[in-house]
Amino acid sequence: MPGRRLLLLTIGLGACSPSQIPTLKEYGDAVIGQNVAVIRDLVRRPTSRASQAGWQEKTYPLPNGNWVYVEPDRPHCEIHYEVNSADLIVGYTPVGTGCRYQ
Repeated sequence: MPGRRLLLLTIGLGACSPSQIPTLKEYGDAVIGQNVAVIRDLVRRPTSRASQAGWQEKTYPLPNGNWVYVEPDRPHCEIHYEVNSADLIVGYTPVGTGCRYQ
């Protein structure tokens, strides 16, 4: 089932804009309500930018009991996903100067 969700997310994201490259907002909005495993699987793929750069997984806790999963997006830009206790993504924040015009 996670593989099917990943496929649907990938297809859905590809159809988001005429340029075939979704904006950060389109990408982030598409994963709200999804299990964080979907993003983790994308990041762990050998062909991902994160894997090719030797990215090490980053997470941190929030005071409200949720936690954050950090995904590298592009140089100087990370997406910080807020994840609840059921491992569902409930929000996201682009962080870094490379995210500015996305």
